[in-house]
Amino acid sequence: MLSKRFGPRTQHVYDVLRNRIVRGELAAGAKLPPHLELAADYGVAPLTMRQVLARLEAEGFVSREQGRGTFVRRQATPAVLIAEDDAAMRSVLEEYIRRAGYRPITATVPADLLAHLTHDPSIALIFSDVRMPDQATGLAFIRSVRRRWPDLPLVALTGYPDDLSGLHGTPECPVLMLTKPFWPHQIEETLRLARRAASRMDNS
Repeated sequence: MLSKRFGPRTQHVYDVLRNRIVRGELAAGAKLPPHLELAADYGVAPLTMRQVLARLEAEGFVSREQGRGTFVRRQATPAVLIAEDDAAMRSVLEEYIRRAGYRPITATVPADLLAHLTHDPSIALIFSDVRMPDQATGLAFIRSVRRRWPDLPLVALTGYPDDLSGLHGTPECPVLMLTKPFWPHQIEETLRLARRAASRMDNS
């Protein structure tokens, strides 16, 4: 992965193209328009688009072939990261995430969860328990994710809504929350809302 940090506009264009590839809107094998055309389409400078394409190539989303152009590479099924230390709850989430067409990834230790986020660009959504195993650990993980990946949808899971009071009014506060116990249709609706939100962001 490239270490250079993008500015807000460049990061937005990168996120839009990455999300379109992950969701299959840009199919594997499809040839992208020339970078000058892409730059005009997204309203950025050609150099900015070259930087975006370079990162997408470094992360395995596209391949650039000399004399032929830039092509979308085949991607794994979009993933949902489950941060939950209760085995029964993890099992329920995994089942309905698979039914919705996503690939569940589970972990219970914040270090492992952050490693997945750093190294797996196919993650499209996070379900995070607030008490994992205690409130302080869960909130610290949520804060870290919201700061490092602010555009990645995160759903807080809790049986105690007041657990999130310390995040209210801050950029780290999750937009989506499910109160335990919840029903399978709520998981499915949350996945649909996340997809719609990502689509609106891409079109903004």
